Amino acid sequence: MSTYKKDTREEFTSSQGLTVEVDINFPRFLEDFEGLESGEADLLLKTLSRVERMTWNDIYRSSTRTVGDKRGINFEPLDRETEGGPRIATIRVTAKFRARVCREGRKMRLISLHPDHDSAYSDPVDSDFT
Repeated sequence: MSTYKKDTREEFTSSQGLTVEVDINFPRFLEDFEGLESGEADLLLKTLSRVERMTWNDIYRSSTRTVGDKRGINFEPLDRETEGGPRIATIRVTAKFRARVCREGRKMRLISLHPDHDSAYSDPVDSDFT
């Protein structure tokens, strides 16, 4: 883990090389998860287990910008932020579903599930994000 001091003399520690902690406790995500069929829920949990073995560097490397070059969870940042400030991104969690996520330190907070690829990018941001 790397550290450095900002001009304010505060120490900053990077979590880029640490494994990701997955937070599934956001209310909208829990509602979406409860509505999944058993097989789809199992696939999602398998993906999240894999994410927890990855570092943030691994997550960012899974991002692809060229069509046909998709691999892994394919982390894709969106041009929007939550009301609390963290930038929203999407990840592929199963062949059918993408999830909206945000990063908070070493945690990946899952916000919502989207069976329709386009809705992961176009649905409004939840206003009750805390």
